Amino acid sequence: MKIKVKRTVTANPNPLHYRHPYYVQIEDGDEDSIKHYKRNGVPVSYIRLPHRLPHYYAVFSATSQEEADSMNRFFNNWDKKMYRDIKAQMEKESSYEKLVEEGFDAARAGTNPEEIVAYRTVINALNKELDELTEEKLRYCQMVAHKEPEREVAKEMGIPRTTLSGRKNSTLKELGKKMKDYR
Repeated sequence: MKIKVKRTVTANPNPLHYRHPYYVQIEDGDEDSIKHYKRNGVPVSYIRLPHRLPHYYAVFSATSQEEADSMNRFFNNWDKKMYRDIKAQMEKESSYEKLVEEGFDAARAGTNPEEIVAYRTVINALNKELDELTEEKLRYCQMVAHKEPEREVAKEMGIPRTTLSGRKNSTLKELGKKMKDYR
């Protein structure tokens, strides 16, 4: 008669056996940071935390669970902010290769490619912001671009010239605030 022995294996979610661990993510490929942590006695482990891709983490021990939770939240928020900043930066940037794919000819333009990329980025951002304006606000911008007299445009819109002037200034100020990162 065979006796079946049921073996239960318990996986320790904390491979470094810290009672209250917190984790600091190390960017992929950052060998200098990994060496720095190891040189200073900080354990580094390749870990897959819940709802995340596996990364190298420096693992520290907190004095209490509350402190560990607080530190983990802090570093998680820090990682999220860095990701949002990089994403925003990438949305605002355009590469020279992308401009060439879109038909840009550097020999024909005869200017510095860096200036062209910067100019194109600003123009794309301005077009995006102009698309979000109301018809009325867009008309104020067109008036300025075409150097139309305020008196004629006010008459066309059926509003006093002073009202038009105030709304135009307000619209341009609003547009200026939205474009402040491109100065």
